Amino acid sequence: MTLLRGDWFYAVLVALDAFFMTRPYLYAIQQDNYRVREIFKSRRLSFVYLFDICAVAIFTGIWLAFYFLGTRAFWGFVTVLFFFIAEFAMYFMEDLPDRKKPLKYTKRAVRCLLFTTIFVSAVTLVAFAAATSSLSEQYLRYLVLFAFPVVYPLMFIASANIINVFERLNNIRYMRRARKTLAARKDIIKIAVTGSYGKTSVKNFLHAMLATKFNVLSTPASYNTPMGICKSVAMLDATHDVFIAEFGARRVGDISKLMRLVRPKFTLLTGINCQHLETFRTENNIAREKCKILDVGADGLCVISNKVKNRAEEALLGMKNAPEALFAGIDGGDVRAENVTMGEMGTSFTLAIGEKRYQAYTSLIGMHNVENILLAAAMAYSLGVEVPNILAAIEDLAPVPHRLQLIRTESIVIIDDSFNSNPDGAACALDALKMFDRRKVVLTPGLVELGGKQSEENYKLGKKMAEVCDLALLVGAKRSDPIRRGLVDGGFGGEIHIYDSLALAERDFSNRLKTGDALLILNDLPDIYDEKR
Repeated sequence: MTLLRGDWFYAVLVALDAFFMTRPYLYAIQQDNYRVREIFKSRRLSFVYLFDICAVAIFTGIWLAFYFLGTRAFWGFVTVLFFFIAEFAMYFMEDLPDRKKPLKYTKRAVRCLLFTTIFVSAVTLVAFAAATSSLSEQYLRYLVLFAFPVVYPLMFIASANIINVFERLNNIRYMRRARKTLAARKDIIKIAVTGSYGKTSVKNFLHAMLATKFNVLSTPASYNTPMGICKSVAMLDATHDVFIAEFGARRVGDISKLMRLVRPKFTLLTGINCQHLETFRTENNIAREKCKILDVGADGLCVISNKVKNRAEEALLGMKNAPEALFAGIDGGDVRAENVTMGEMGTSFTLAIGEKRYQAYTSLIGMHNVENILLAAAMAYSLGVEVPNILAAIEDLAPVPHRLQLIRTESIVIIDDSFNSNPDGAACALDALKMFDRRKVVLTPGLVELGGKQSEENYKLGKKMAEVCDLALLVGAKRSDPIRRGLVDGGFGGEIHIYDSLALAERDFSNRLKTGDALLILNDLPDIYDEKR
């Protein structure tokens, strides 16, 4: 195998192209926690690959036409040069910052980017050298360069799988360090929060209540994966009394892994529904996995949403050393809300703890925010926080961004519930919209990751919307069709407008929205679901 003199130029072109091509593929797997096998779940990436195939076909056709010219060596070089220029332009444009969530250049992402660039470049150049030494007609070796983008996905998958072995070993090292740090702090109160919905809100509310008595560290934002929790543990110091960890789960085994990492003594279960049914496969798998957070031993304490009382009690009965359990909810439990009154400016209710009653007020809207407050209040009360401090914290609570966040502008009111919506959350968001005495508009791409129930749940969403809103703005014609049918079957009398992407819907706001409207933004899907791509 050999390369001809001057072939360094092709080596540079291949390396540059590999670098630019890797970024959208890296972005796609970063959105799915670096799981390579579902790479083409990204519609955007599928579109880019098809465009690549078209470019290869066009330039290969031009290259074949030049084969019959006496000056084909020169024209072959020119064709390859312009082919790579077209590749650079396409992938440079693909990386423009128009995404909802841009590629994050974390240490792991940078390692994957550099390794893949080197790996893909090496494989391509080895193939190019082999063709150079084995083909009598050197003009034919350019076929390797044209084939490079066609087989690139396979090379990326191979490269990512190779480096993922290292990343898994590296993650084990971080997890061991985090476990050791937490185990050394015998005095610290360790609390875990999980559920199909409401995790981040409950975590934030609990942090605010506990902070009136303790020095609290909680996982920031939605840091609910093993590595996110490990990063949070690294911030733990001797002054902290409490560590609150949010546990996320998309697959069977995720909660078990996090329980082994943190080993909490106190846990909260916010609720269970069919969120992530696509990856869990069955609803029973979801329920079993979420209930694993209850296994904290006889000296532990679990605060559980009253909505899942039956399922939780079944799980507790199956444990050898079942912990104490407290149930909280609007519909009953040890900690309850009574006389709930909601309006545009906030919510007031009576906080019932056992036989005692306290008047509470929050600027937050939505019945599920009340339920989240009850779960946090039950845990805070159990850990010795005085009721006046709990009530003061409730009054000062700020909405979690993109989770029923109320935004008032000069012309309209926006209810931003765009973060990872689920059937229960969507219903609560629509109930909150119902309170507004003005024209009601819903912008939504629908619900995803619900497996075989996705169409059914989106149809139900459409029927619920028909009862509440006056104008429906739907994103994605194919995905939102069940919502449209639900609206029609629900007797919806308003207008329905369907857009290929969220960006197109936003551009049409000036034509659809009126002064005084209440706009509910219900779910904002990642770019991988964008149908225009």
